[in-house]
Amino acid sequence: MTLRPDSIVHSIIYDEDRRKAIGVKVIERESKNIIEFYAEVIFVNASTINSTSILLNSKSDRFPNGLGNDSGLMGKCLSWHNYRGKASATYEGLKDKATSGRRPSNAYIPRFRNLRSQETDFLRGYAIGISGGRSRGPENTNGIGEQLTKKLLEPKYGSWHIASWMMGECVPVEENHMRLHDELKDKYGIPQIVLSCDWTENDDKMVEDYIEQSKEMFEKAGFININARDSNSPPGSDIHEMGGVRMGNDPQTSLANKWNQLHLCKNVFVTDGACMTSTGTQNPTLTFMALTARAVNYAVEQLKSGSLS
Repeated sequence: MTLRPDSIVHSIIYDEDRRKAIGVKVIERESKNIIEFYAEVIFVNASTINSTSILLNSKSDRFPNGLGNDSGLMGKCLSWHNYRGKASATYEGLKDKATSGRRPSNAYIPRFRNLRSQETDFLRGYAIGISGGRSRGPENTNGIGEQLTKKLLEPKYGSWHIASWMMGECVPVEENHMRLHDELKDKYGIPQIVLSCDWTENDDKMVEDYIEQSKEMFEKAGFININARDSNSPPGSDIHEMGGVRMGNDPQTSLANKWNQLHLCKNVFVTDGACMTSTGTQNPTLTFMALTARAVNYAVEQLKSGSLS
């Protein structure tokens, strides 16, 4: 394997006669020289936004709107996780207990809304992350020897506290999208990315439900000083971007098939967050890794059978 740091992928090279992708155009970061690499199979894994921008910039006579983008869907249905809901509270009991270390292990409440039926006025649902511990006063490191040791080993504790945050599934909509600017380019001559995304009414209702549920959970658990709120963070501020080159069976409504191949360019695979059809309510990285391993295995089989040549 050869790794090339300081290299910026410009686009994928498409051969009109062979009707397949044949390589990748790369710009060296420092010299800005253009280099072309050639391969039988190409995997696009530059992360959601960059993978989509590379494909949109891979234009040819056959694909004037981006590689495999006959449907015009590329870059649309961009999505992310909804982390707007936050909650915190304190607990006055268990004053004879403390934790070892400064950060006890977190907890996780899987999605519990709309699992078997539509029970709310919003679609899908959210998971909840939990952290907690016992507050400590500021460390006093004055002194030496036994005096300092005692201060460090016998800190002054305050109340127990708990915090939670939602991780909601943003239902993808076409209006949330990314595209390439028609005129503005970066210093490498690559069109700049334009993001056009906003929260939907469904996202707002999900946050309201999280706030209501969190308050009820904390109250029943005996917490006080409960503060559940909407942080009003902007879309995408909490990472986990997905979509833009979504998978599906129909080339009219998706860009890649069930094996992560572009419908219209079978030797190009997209296996990072760009391929996702929705976000779910979990950290998505392991899913990307599993999809990639699955697609690689399939690509090797197809190469051996001659289907990708």
